[in-house]
Amino acid sequence: MSAVSALFQGLASFDLAAYTEKAHRLGRQCLAQDQELRDEIRSLAAGARAVAHGGSVELDRQARDMVEVSRLFLDAQDAIMASARPRYEPYTTALLLRYVLGVDGHESLRATRGRIWATFRRILADQIAFDVAALSGGAGPAKRDVSPEVARARCAILDEVHALIPPDIAHGPNPPAGSARWLLDVAQNPPGPGTVARLTVFPQTVCHDEVAFLRVIHLCECLFWGAFLCVRQALAAFRPGRQRRQALELLAMADEFATPLIRLFHSVREMPPEHFRAFREATGDASAIQSQSWQLLDAHMYGVLPEKVLALAATPEVRHVLLLANPHFVPLVHRARQLGGTEDDTLLRDRIVVLDQHLRAWRKFHEKQLAGRRDPGYLPDGGPGSGGTSGYGYLAAHRPPRAPRLRDERTDRRDTVDALARG
Repeated sequence: MSAVSALFQGLASFDLAAYTEKAHRLGRQCLAQDQELRDEIRSLAAGARAVAHGGSVELDRQARDMVEVSRLFLDAQDAIMASARPRYEPYTTALLLRYVLGVDGHESLRATRGRIWATFRRILADQIAFDVAALSGGAGPAKRDVSPEVARARCAILDEVHALIPPDIAHGPNPPAGSARWLLDVAQNPPGPGTVARLTVFPQTVCHDEVAFLRVIHLCECLFWGAFLCVRQALAAFRPGRQRRQALELLAMADEFATPLIRLFHSVREMPPEHFRAFREATGDASAIQSQSWQLLDAHMYGVLPEKVLALAATPEVRHVLLLANPHFVPLVHRARQLGGTEDDTLLRDRIVVLDQHLRAWRKFHEKQLAGRRDPGYLPDGGPGSGGTSGYGYLAAHRPPRAPRLRDERTDRRDTVDALARG
């Protein structure tokens, strides 16, 4: 039997429905004690890697997608099973989400924008439905920490987030995830929102709010990738001979992605500290510093901050971001300082300032509201952050350069950022 046939046969016998139900009922750390299950996942993951990287068989596009989706899913499960302290990418299945979003593909940016927003909308709808089902008593396996007040407040905020989806995408079809039992049946569908719905949310614990936590991470990942792609292309449009108007359109698109970030963090803040502490230990060595999407966006906006160099160098997932720490790379806020006084330049500078506001508000909310400064219940003052960082101290040390202000500006933009962060 060929490696491809053996892999597909194995995928056809992997009971995804049963695995999903057990993960939600028992928590994935409990599943790790099932040696037979661990062996099955490890064997399938190895088979998928062999087919994906072997190069001995020419696969068509559908088969390549099937193999890659399966590989990324199984690799994440295998890493979780093998480690009591997972890192960010396997904990959040971030690499599978990245593949589904197509951020490394060759589609046009507008096509990728549509794919990202469609996935974002699907994740958002799934979380609202998850909270509503818990409120009505119609959820699946019973979970701890279900709070009607928290669920209602979170749903209200996520409804507001939905209103921030661009109008041309907000009301499109949202097909159901389906109920296919076997992993092969899910993998053979074109990668998209349904893939994310079935293959990315596998909690470590039986805590209800951990599911919400994971989905908010996925929503933020969508926005980070979208904003990064737009900022990267906007920087290219600053080159001699390129159209400034194109840069303006790209930055407007980037701001579409950045705008919902602060409201998503507000939804996290609805979760009581005791709910967070109930599953925080299960996040292990997972840390947002390992998020490639955020670190790339941050570096393209502000440059590689000197305060982050050591942390980036010590983090294999994002060490490559240090390549941007060179005098030939000019980040967006520094590009803004090079703009002149033409109408297009003024519009560009205004747009960069607004984008800076939205990203800075997200950063400040994380630092002040969720990292221990204003409510030490989430993280005791001086306590270590996730992934071994210093927590509040690490976040507070970052001082990204501000986008330049306009001379005729009448609004104190710092007050605006603080107001956004407070909600």
